[in-house]
Amino acid sequence: NASTNAATPSLFISLVDSVSGQILHRVSHAHALESDLTEGTAATRVPVVISENWVVYTFFNQRTRRTDVGVLTLHEGMIDKNGITAFSAPEQELSFSSLESAKPIVLSKTFGMAKAVTSLGVTTTKAGISAKQFLFGTANDQVISIDRRMLDPRRPNGELKESEKMEGLIRYAPLLPIVPLRTPSHIYEVSSVQSISSASANVESQSLIIAYGGPDVFFTRLAPSKGFDLLPDDFNRGLLSVVLVGLIVSLNVIQRMNKKKMVSTVWS
Repeated sequence: NASTNAATPSLFISLVDSVSGQILHRVSHAHALESDLTEGTAATRVPVVISENWVVYTFFNQRTRRTDVGVLTLHEGMIDKNGITAFSAPEQELSFSSLESAKPIVLSKTFGMAKAVTSLGVTTTKAGISAKQFLFGTANDQVISIDRRMLDPRRPNGELKESEKMEGLIRYAPLLPIVPLRTPSHIYEVSSVQSISSASANVESQSLIIAYGGPDVFFTRLAPSKGFDLLPDDFNRGLLSVVLVGLIVSLNVIQRMNKKKMVSTVWS
């Protein structure tokens, strides 16, 4: 029966607690991992990346003929609407036990992407303050980046409420947009990317990215939140030097004048 086969799950994603061995969450997908010669290895591989409490994975959907991006986020629990006020706050446990603590709440959502994905990565910064970007190595030999806000499972389906706008949430859309300006590889082809790794730089705004696994190795530097801790190239350093020298000279003159005034006051 074709309809029965279409509804049969062919891919299971399980979150397992490595301490207790418990399955925290399991999600299934149909039409995944079916043989497709036109997509090659992109149809049979399931890239996965873990970042903080986020789990992102991709698989080829045989029915829609596109790549699906699954997102799971783990949370300690829900807070009541009036749970946080100026006079009260919810109780928080400073320690977590896989055997005693409650299971985390898992939010999930699936998005579509027009490109076949061969590898996944995520940006890393020195203090983790900058916004996160997830990196996708595609079958057409590109490395693209997508803001983590676009993958948020909490993206509402309807019109945004005022509180959701203040939180920076974006209305849900089934397809993830691929913005050319957010393509780290630009016009260059990076063949057969199998892995994407990242490392923090000396400044918080910068993340070092390397994509490898095929005949090409691609390295670049990304600024997920732009260069908020860097001086722009057109910054007038000469004027800054003149201002600093003027301040130093003025302080010295003022100190000498003050010293002379104090001496005159004492002798008078």
